[in-house]
Amino acid sequence: MESMQNNNRTKSWTDDLKVCNQTGVGEAINQIYKNDGRRCEGYESRDKKCLCISDNTSLYAILSGHNGVTVAENALQEIAAELLLGPLNSCNTDEAVKDLIRQSLMSVEKSYFDSINPHVATKTAIQFHLSEDGMNQYEISQQFENVLQKLDSLNIALSVGSSAVLGFIHQSQLYLCNIGNCRALLCKTDEHDTLTVTQLSVDHNLLNAEEAARLFRLGLMAQNFEGVPLYSTRCIGNYLGKAGYKDCNFLSSASAEPVIFEPEIVGGIQITPACRFLVLMSSGLCRALADIFPGDVSTGNRELVRMISEEFQNQSTLGGVAQSVVHRIVQAHHDTYMQLVEEHKPLTFNSRDDVTLLIRNFNYSLPKAFVNRKNGNRSLNSTTSFSSTSSDATPTDGNYSTIHTNISVTSSNISQPGGNPYDTNLRIRPHVDFSDFYKRVEEARKCGTLPPNIEFD
Repeated sequence: MESMQNNNRTKSWTDDLKVCNQTGVGEAINQIYKNDGRRCEGYESRDKKCLCISDNTSLYAILSGHNGVTVAENALQEIAAELLLGPLNSCNTDEAVKDLIRQSLMSVEKSYFDSINPHVATKTAIQFHLSEDGMNQYEISQQFENVLQKLDSLNIALSVGSSAVLGFIHQSQLYLCNIGNCRALLCKTDEHDTLTVTQLSVDHNLLNAEEAARLFRLGLMAQNFEGVPLYSTRCIGNYLGKAGYKDCNFLSSASAEPVIFEPEIVGGIQITPACRFLVLMSSGLCRALADIFPGDVSTGNRELVRMISEEFQNQSTLGGVAQSVVHRIVQAHHDTYMQLVEEHKPLTFNSRDDVTLLIRNFNYSLPKAFVNRKNGNRSLNSTTSFSSTSSDATPTDGNYSTIHTNISVTSSNISQPGGNPYDTNLRIRPHVDFSDFYKRVEEARKCGTLPPNIEFD
């Protein structure tokens, strides 16, 4: 374990890879909240990220560690090596690429278990020695305090795991892979130029009905997890949730390993001009959205995308877009906590995990970008038309590829205001634009297709 920690302090080889210039990242370290409004850092950041280009292939990844960072860091380096330096040239089908992604993660999981063999052996030897003496728990705690402390330390080290979400672009095809609680969203415009949000990943946690049913079949009930940190039902690493689950109090009654290694992979998805941007989210960001917008996961997704679309109009860089959105989420999360305190409501949370947001832009307009200021009198509102140079949205060193259209930037029918948020009376413009609705009503009236018994005037 010490060697793994030493690796964590050295520079990663992925730091020398070419960075995708069509990607922005925003980050915020974890915080613990106090009732008086103060905040403090709880631990060193456990999120790791990658936004690398190698030849005609791109890898975007976020790994969120739990109980430590070693698994996340080592896994990221191995995944990048497997995918960017692997036999991609022989992958001519979607299934071949998906199999390469699957094999890369399986290699990471195997490396993890190989690395912990000495620690598992030490733990087993300690447990055997303690059981051989025939003493009760109190006698053991009195006579073997140092040994028990070592055993606790080993258990903590063996519980380190990581969630992961990967976006992989190869030959203009997008592939998504996730395991655990990180998330991926693809934002596109439909035939009405409305921004739509699709979650391409699966949340592997207790809120997932299929995962909860799987645990139920193993003999684990909801009460098993009250007040305990089951970070995810699938992950990389976490020996104590897998082979060592019998030594974990709230998992020991299961009939088989409750935490599994089984990633979800989708793709390839053709990157068309309708694709606007890809969003990758750390598990901490997903949890923060759930705290701010409790209930349906889609509400948090839509609100996040609405913030992103707004910051595209306000910021001059993709990094600025991502970091501004993270700042808004972080502040909203703390505000929600303080509101619970002030209204004397039950505190459903009192901290926030690390937050990492990665945005890979395909052809969404960034009107205030520095590269666009050379264009003179170019309009800075959100409906500016841009010429498409290519339908291929793979990474390039040039400007962002965009399509020639007027876009009504919406998320779940919430329209984004234009570049100037005020009207002539310096009042904030309305955030909902019904002009498209009235236009379609008029067209339907002319065609005689309006529904009966509804007053549209």
